Amino acid sequence: MIGLTGISHKTATLEVRELFYLSKEEIILFSELLKKETGISDIIVLSTCNRTEVYYSQSKYDFPHAAKQVYNALKLFKLIRDEHWNAFYNYSDSKAVKHLFKVASGIDSMIIGEDQIVGQIKEAYLLCAEAALTDAILMRLFQKSLEAGKRVRTETRIKLGSTSVSSVAVQKCTGLSEELSGNQVLLIGAGESGNLVVKTLHKSEKFKITITNRTEGKARNISDKYNCTLLPFDQISNNLHCYDIVIVATGSNVPLVTKEMVKESRKRRNSSKQVFIDISVPRNIEKNVEDLTAVQLFTIDDLQEIVNTNMEKRKSSIVFANRIIDQIEDDFSDWVASRTLQPAIKTITSKMLKVSKRELNGYNRSESEEIQQAIHNYSEQLTQKYISFFIKKLKVITANGKKTDAVRLVDEFFKTGDE
Repeated sequence: MIGLTGISHKTATLEVRELFYLSKEEIILFSELLKKETGISDIIVLSTCNRTEVYYSQSKYDFPHAAKQVYNALKLFKLIRDEHWNAFYNYSDSKAVKHLFKVASGIDSMIIGEDQIVGQIKEAYLLCAEAALTDAILMRLFQKSLEAGKRVRTETRIKLGSTSVSSVAVQKCTGLSEELSGNQVLLIGAGESGNLVVKTLHKSEKFKITITNRTEGKARNISDKYNCTLLPFDQISNNLHCYDIVIVATGSNVPLVTKEMVKESRKRRNSSKQVFIDISVPRNIEKNVEDLTAVQLFTIDDLQEIVNTNMEKRKSSIVFANRIIDQIEDDFSDWVASRTLQPAIKTITSKMLKVSKRELNGYNRSESEEIQQAIHNYSEQLTQKYISFFIKKLKVITANGKKTDAVRLVDEFFKTGDE
């Protein structure tokens, strides 16, 4: 039985999720405790800032008992006394499989279609596989999950468009770059949003980035990391004319870029256009700067509208994504079911070969070597045909292993007696 016991951004706050987060080193140690406490030894743990999910393969307990055992082991390992059972979700077999495939496809992510989860799943799989913590079923499951993630992203529009204000701001910069006289960008702000803007701009290799921040140390960390130019915060006004695009992403309660500053900047730029992008809340660029000639202003509301449109487009792909997931889940369940036939197939093959060998022994005593060889060849051919016939019928009768009662009946039938 495949089981899943997990917690995510959909069921718990960040404070609760942090309690159950498992680092790489902790995953190994947790597996040892889980085996000691429950006997469950085959696991893969996916632990990120948004989720901690324990996938396990076992036949020792019924599912509700197994789920509770895994949860209790997590609490014991993390030394958590408070009760958080209601924040956990528990799935078995096909439901657990489909959940993982949805996670890998980005359907279950905070931002639909995001790519980061794919690398996290691959890392979790490799960690547990290399540490010999998992069995063939879980290894196959995670391999198929990566297949599901790849197909959903390539065969649907689930990745269409940017889904964060920061990334849309960069998208705007790229789209407007042809209309500008240069590629100089000034970023005011070195917080989380500013960091994401620089990271994305840096990837394009199209812009020359200057960064400034009230706390210079934070700006310096980013400028060193992405090879940006550093501008002292008190020099913004004097240098505003140097930049084709100005992006403001701070938590200031008052505007840092005023109409008067932009007006002076315009005098020194002549007619060349400037673009201002404000992704701050509250606004950090005075709205009336857009009244000036050759100035274009985008506020967070303008960008959020694009984000919302992109999210709706991505949501429309979920129906198609689920169809792909259903196909791959069917493939996986067929593979798992066929594994249950292996003992019966082994019994049939062993029994038929045993009968053939015993019957041949009688002929080998009385016939010539040439006749013995002919009888042996014919017997081997006939035995293989019957083995193939029985296996084919076995698959039909048991629906390729899905009818477990029928599998057990056939297995017992061939095990009974010597004839």
